[in-house]
Amino acid sequence: MSGPMFPRRFAGRPVADGQTAAPRSMEGLSRGPATPVRAGRLWLVQVVTGGALIGFLGLHLIVQHFLAPGGLRDFSSVVDYLRQPVAILAELGLVGSVVVHASLGVRTFFVELVHGRRARRLATILIAVLATGIVVYAVWLTYRIASWQS
Repeated sequence: MSGPMFPRRFAGRPVADGQTAAPRSMEGLSRGPATPVRAGRLWLVQVVTGGALIGFLGLHLIVQHFLAPGGLRDFSSVVDYLRQPVAILAELGLVGSVVVHASLGVRTFFVELVHGRRARRLATILIAVLATGIVVYAVWLTYRIASWQS
């Protein structure tokens, strides 16, 4: 395929001497494809989830390994720990930030790899469905563990 993928309109007019171009009014010009704006938002979400991931992972390591007797919790102490509402929020925050951060990374990989718009859209939908399924399963599993009768 030759030429640019997204042809752009010339946004300037020649100046009197004809050697340079001066910008004309930007009114009425299209901003081009919406992908760069969306990619910027998704990049920002990935940055935020990366920060949340560091925070939740640090909290998880401290609570699960440094504060636990012997350095590791057994199943009954994990059940007792997950019965606390703050612990559930912390653990689900960790899972959610991991899944969203990883999903956006995989999506970025596919966007760079695949050039067809339809294939990119399909990959985005499949990644979103898979990520949603993982989060729903994690919430269900956390609920089941927290409601375990020992």
